[in-house]
Amino acid sequence: MAIDAQRHAAIVEALQQSPLQAVTSVSPQEVLLLTGYWPVMGASVALVTRNGDVCAIVPEDELELARTTSNANLTPYRPHSLDSLTKRSEALIEPLKQLAARLHLSGDQIGTDLRDSLQPASYLATNHFRASIPQIFGIALPDTPVVSADCLLDSLKSVKTAIEVDHIRRASKLAERAFAEAERAIAPGRREDEVAADIGAAFAPIANHGFERGAGYFFCMSGPNAAKAAGAYARTRRCVIEEGDLVMIHANTVGDGYWTDITRTFIAGRPSGEQQKMREAIKEARIAALAAIAPDVGAKLVDKAARDVLKKHGFGVEFKHATGHGVGFAAANPDALPRIHPLSPDVLMAGMTFNIEPAIYIDGIGGMRHCDVVACIDSGVEVLTDF
Repeated sequence: MAIDAQRHAAIVEALQQSPLQAVTSVSPQEVLLLTGYWPVMGASVALVTRNGDVCAIVPEDELELARTTSNANLTPYRPHSLDSLTKRSEALIEPLKQLAARLHLSGDQIGTDLRDSLQPASYLATNHFRASIPQIFGIALPDTPVVSADCLLDSLKSVKTAIEVDHIRRASKLAERAFAEAERAIAPGRREDEVAADIGAAFAPIANHGFERGAGYFFCMSGPNAAKAAGAYARTRRCVIEEGDLVMIHANTVGDGYWTDITRTFIAGRPSGEQQKMREAIKEARIAALAAIAPDVGAKLVDKAARDVLKKHGFGVEFKHATGHGVGFAAANPDALPRIHPLSPDVLMAGMTFNIEPAIYIDGIGGMRHCDVVACIDSGVEVLTDF
């Protein structure tokens, strides 16, 4: 999509309140933030100046796609050719020189992302420039220091524009159809990988509805495997689902770079008394967390609202992770703002999008989690995955 006026204004305002003359990045989610274009192979450079110029240097073979999704001033370059073995970073030097001259960049600091971070997949393989980026800027702009702009970029990513929230909302709505398939696919005697494949197959025909590029990742974890879902990643196995198992379905869907993070838990058969207690506890914790969300509220208070309910029901120890984290530019980044964590210093603002995922994990038995994507709005909260 073209970068919208609200996003452009936020970037320029942040730069004008900083000592930076411009901010740049090669990371796909930051390029998306700055230009509206989600790079395919991570070989693009975005640059926005405090005067409002929005520019990107993109590989020649991505130029057509970039033009359909961004109104940035685009400069193509050729990372590879038959007459040269020049590396991508070296191929960027001349376009950067020309861009710097055109924008009169010299002397004052330029900010970029220098910290480690989680990047969502934009393609099967993604380029990582690593330490070569400060080096090529040093060659292309020798009198212009490159400094960290990680805090500025993190803050910008945390608050979405109305258009960006709508992208996440629509990606969430597409996921709803896949979860409807889950109810039909889950049955005792079926394997986890069969169920995950059926859900993915149901989603595939609609993944690009309304988007240039859409995709979905679906995971199934049942019985004792569901208890392991408190970890940092999801994993589908070839385990056979048994009668009475808790079956956790986790999904991350994406539309043009805007991600969701959704989990629902099903029961293969009739729920036991203990499973009913777990479900009621999680339902109450979800309601409490959602009720706590509003602008100017401390994120840790939202975590406390959910955690207190689970403790009251006797499941405090079994809730093994934070209640949520920022979602949108990435799906599975626990460091994304706001961090809905017991120790979080973050304060909620209208436009922030994040997940709320109260859960219970009982080792050797099973796990139950309900994960929604929500938006903090002026009147409180909008649940983007209310299905």
